[in-house]
Amino acid sequence: MMQIGITLLTALYVALGAGSLPATPAPPPGPSAHPCAQRVFAGSRMPLQLPRGATVALLGPGRIAGADLSVPAQLPAAGETLIVATRGGSASARSVTLLPAPALNGTLATVDADCGITLYTRKSLTPLGTFVTADSPADAIYDRGKLLWAAAAGTSATRYDPAAGLTALRHAPDTAALLADPAAHVVAQASRDLPPSGDGALTLYGDDPSAAPHRLSVGETPEGLALSGDTAGSILVTATNAGTLMEVDARTARVTRTLHVGPRPFGVAVDAARGLAFVALNAITAMRPSPAGGVVAVDIHRWHTRAVRHAAGLALGVAVDPARRRVFVTEELGTVLVLDEELHTVHPALHPCELPWLPSIDFANQRLFVPCPRENRVAVYDLRTLRETARMTTTAYPLRVVLP
Repeated sequence: MMQIGITLLTALYVALGAGSLPATPAPPPGPSAHPCAQRVFAGSRMPLQLPRGATVALLGPGRIAGADLSVPAQLPAAGETLIVATRGGSASARSVTLLPAPALNGTLATVDADCGITLYTRKSLTPLGTFVTADSPADAIYDRGKLLWAAAAGTSATRYDPAAGLTALRHAPDTAALLADPAAHVVAQASRDLPPSGDGALTLYGDDPSAAPHRLSVGETPEGLALSGDTAGSILVTATNAGTLMEVDARTARVTRTLHVGPRPFGVAVDAARGLAFVALNAITAMRPSPAGGVVAVDIHRWHTRAVRHAAGLALGVAVDPARRRVFVTEELGTVLVLDEELHTVHPALHPCELPWLPSIDFANQRLFVPCPRENRVAVYDLRTLRETARMTTTAYPLRVVLP
């Protein structure tokens, strides 16, 4: 493939009137496409980020759609495509690997805001490939053998079924978070600040695609979703600009309870066995971190605040290890707090990166995942020892690791 690229570039240079290739001085660097992923799954649409005035051609599967590489929905086998960009008498080429649609068993995924949804083997964390999206994904979920993701802006969403391929969906706009409740046969979508009221909404989708979804107001800027664990269909929602935690009965599409938990509640996680919810408070004052922030423990059964830990690190995401009664709180100022369920420190803070985002836990493999968006990687910790054991290299700006 490298030889093909060199031969093609030579031919392009001659055809553009440069005559022979001079030995010295070297020609200026050619215009370059910048695919966000090297291994791309069938059905992807990948922006090429071409410089102004450049044109592009392909050698291999796929087609150019505007400034994007459109990958065929069906590929019989993996293959290489050469992306050739030309401008003003110079040219360059990049190769990407196009992959058939994958199986989902034994995988996990990262939500990479500036590229798409990347799959890895769950046990070895080997990268498999990326579903590249034209719209920035906000969140993704596994739901009964399928993978679903939705865009942060606009109404686009996609369902991937290994048996049926990719299906474009139309969801409520401006997704903040997704949640699957398989027991209630419901998928929940939190949307930020919809007109005309400016309130956020929770939209509930059932199994019947012909049935209209249920939408209910859940306060300004909903950000976090979690299953309460009480009963099937009981969903907790944080509303950041309303300062509330709500409980929604997904079966009746009703808000059943509302609790004011503090300034700017963001992430939420649950220890269902003990009936506790933990909410990160991303509080700011005059655009600075506020000591009113931190984390709140909520008794779900009695529906009241059980404990509060104040901190000014801009708490963002929460994950809970019920077996060890540990609570992990990511802070925008670069730390991960390790607390017990009474919110006391039980281990020195972790320092995975500059901006740790939404944490998640793989209980089967005893791993804590902390995405590092600015470094394009995920820090992986042994859940038992809290030692960093791996770093997953991702595509651009990972927000979350998603598990089946």
